[in-house]
Amino acid sequence: MKESKSVTKEQVKAFSMADILAIMLGKDDTVDSLKDKAMTTKDAITKSMQDSKALNDAYGNSLTATGTEDKVKSFTKYGFSNDTLNFPLWLALYNDSWVFKKAIDKPAQDMVRCGVTIQNENENKQKVMAQLKKSRFDLIQLLTWGRLFGGSVAVIMFDNFKDADYKMKLNVDKIKKSQTIRMYVTDRWYGVAPNSKTVTDMNDIDFGKPVGYNITFADGKSMYVHHDYVLRFENRIAPKIIKNGQLQGWGYAEGSHILNELSRDDQLKSAITSLVNKALIEVIKMSGMRGVFMGADAQNQEQLMKRLEMVNWARNFNSLTFLDKDDEYQEHGFSGLSGLSDLLEKNMWLVAAAMDMPNILFGHLNNGLGEDNESLERYDETIQNLNESYYRPVVEKYISILFKKYDINEKPEFVFNSLLMKKQDKERMQSIKEYASVLSGMLGDGILTPKLYAKSMQKYISKGTIDLCLTDDEVKKVAENAKLSMENINLDEDDDEEVDMSFKNMKLKK
Repeated sequence: MKESKSVTKEQVKAFSMADILAIMLGKDDTVDSLKDKAMTTKDAITKSMQDSKALNDAYGNSLTATGTEDKVKSFTKYGFSNDTLNFPLWLALYNDSWVFKKAIDKPAQDMVRCGVTIQNENENKQKVMAQLKKSRFDLIQLLTWGRLFGGSVAVIMFDNFKDADYKMKLNVDKIKKSQTIRMYVTDRWYGVAPNSKTVTDMNDIDFGKPVGYNITFADGKSMYVHHDYVLRFENRIAPKIIKNGQLQGWGYAEGSHILNELSRDDQLKSAITSLVNKALIEVIKMSGMRGVFMGADAQNQEQLMKRLEMVNWARNFNSLTFLDKDDEYQEHGFSGLSGLSDLLEKNMWLVAAAMDMPNILFGHLNNGLGEDNESLERYDETIQNLNESYYRPVVEKYISILFKKYDINEKPEFVFNSLLMKKQDKERMQSIKEYASVLSGMLGDGILTPKLYAKSMQKYISKGTIDLCLTDDEVKKVAENAKLSMENINLDEDDDEEVDMSFKNMKLKK
């Protein structure tokens, strides 16, 4: 009699209809093979379930930014975002974050405050400088909103102009008769619609920029303005594919490259504040608290509140705590606060470095303002770079208009002043003294005349250039004077000693 082959329910679940018919026909070899098949299938199903469980067994908490919601991962991968176009974000940061506001305002203020030195020699130059000083407030606004949003414009307005005059090219004759010059400043997001056509004249300072703008003024009135009357400021120039596409001809918002640092700074400050608040936790266990928590015992709650008031009352006077003998008091302290200040200071350095404002953004000058010259010099260099990269076209165009108003028929030549004027003035005085010593030696040797000496000194003081003014004619005169001096030398043979001394005095004897 053949041994009976048994099949479990789990094995049957893995069988097909053909397998079940083979079992019913009593084919033992089929049963054995199918049992092996069932075991293999069962193992595969079990392994698949385990793998599925391993994949889904993860923890993520968006509130604490842990697990699958870890926000730190965003700092390990870089993607192409459009934060520059998110102007509500910049408005919120400018309103709420003093660090961000200072990063926008201070460079803009210092870029204008350093001023310029006009190198053109004209009697009306001082009138131009006076008008530049009057326009400082408007120019600071222009740079502030341009840095905040990536771009801004200022419409130059004259008191004797009508609306139709701004639609045409610059009317030089009319601006000469004007008495007052003002500016209307607005950012790229509010009331500025550039024309699609661009300036094609290569001699124009606005070459490649829109030929005009539809400007919405403070009274809500919109008007077309020719580009001759518009000062356009573009912050942080972008590559052409981004500038002409995504940014619509404007620049990057200043905050787009420091947003991660600001987020980390705020997160660190919040974490430190939370740790400080939790540095000392006191636990008082009193009977009846459960009923108070459930809201079922109002009378007991009133008594409990009075007991807690007495605890704090006694501690306020002499740091004593009075408890019932059945109450329990526990104190949980945190001793890891000593390193938080160092962590916060290091992060401050990172934020300041991202903004090119070391020791300036947070005013962190350990040895006083006068001692930290290195940081001030680096910041001054940063301001000068910003002026040359982004601010120079604005100033050059504005000075060109003022030159036309005050009848100066020259191309503007100017340099930006340093923020460290006192220090540089001291260094400049020393350099002038050394240069004067060199010129005096050349004057004594007969190479320079007093006139050339004065001209060379004038150019060095006004423009900082070394120019001895030695033209071919001047060199010829020096040679003739030297030859004439040689002819006047007494060569009497009877007075050899006198001749010898004359050669010594002329520094001609070897």
